[in-house]
Amino acid sequence: MAGEDRYRLAAVRDVRARDEQARKGDLAVAVGDARQTQGRLDAARARTAAARAALLTAQKTRDALVSAGAAGSELVRAEEYIARRRRELQAVTAEEVRCEAMHAGRLDEVDAARRTLTRARAERQVIERHFERWREDRKKLAERRED
Repeated sequence: MAGEDRYRLAAVRDVRARDEQARKGDLAVAVGDARQTQGRLDAARARTAAARAALLTAQKTRDALVSAGAAGSELVRAEEYIARRRRELQAVTAEEVRCEAMHAGRLDEVDAARRTLTRARAERQVIERHFERWREDRKKLAERRED
């Protein structure tokens, strides 16, 4: 009779509970990775803004040299400096785009982990509801036996 009193799906319930815990861990890892990529993205955006500001300053300096009637060699150096700043801006803009793509991928992983956790919770709840029904049925059966 002890075997009859044992809930047969207890092992399934335990597996579902462990699966839910594992999925919570997966979600936490995904969120942590997304925070890291967000930090990298913010840093890349700051570098891009700084490079834009440096290019703008270089262009204004060149314009000031032109209006002041500077020598040709100074204008050539100013143009070379502007070209160097444009290359830097292109490089940091490309890095920013890569960071955005990486972060978007991490956000997709977070969404997938959330969906997986939701499914694991739902599966656990199904087993829990079944277990609760089984307990109620056992309780009713015991009450009927007493009557």
